[in-house]
Amino acid sequence: MLDSIDWAVAALWLHVLAAMIWVGALAFFGVAFVPAARALAPDEAIVAFERGRRALRTLSWIAIQLLLVTGGLNVYFRLRAGGDPGAFYIWTLAVKVLLFGAMVFHQSLQAFKYGPRIAAAAECGETEAQSAALRENVARWTSLLNINTAIGLVVLLLGILLGR
Repeated sequence: MLDSIDWAVAALWLHVLAAMIWVGALAFFGVAFVPAARALAPDEAIVAFERGRRALRTLSWIAIQLLLVTGGLNVYFRLRAGGDPGAFYIWTLAVKVLLFGAMVFHQSLQAFKYGPRIAAAAECGETEAQSAALRENVARWTSLLNINTAIGLVVLLLGILLGR
């Protein structure tokens, strides 16, 4: 059964699926979840935001790991197929990898800098209305989310160009 699997196609589809799930989750969180959480009572809003933030963080790191592995495999399969991939492919891939690196950096800031600050405030029962520091951390976290969503859409488009 494993002999009949086309690993190049499987890696490509898993890569596309992971990218779509991650970027889709980022977009959903920014467009629907954050506004819905802000509409709640202040003490409920930070708890809901924190719960959603943790779920998004987990999904994001799983997607990043899949994208790293399947992205490497996709380049390997493309180069193994033989022939010169061409300058357009190399430059498009370089820009895509650079933007992906920026997304991982932003995700790291969200997860390791702003996320713990938001989590600590949520555990203490602070609300955005009470704490300027919490309000600033949520604003920065949300800004990084919006930036990653925009970059993610560009990365998806670059991926489409690579498939041509």
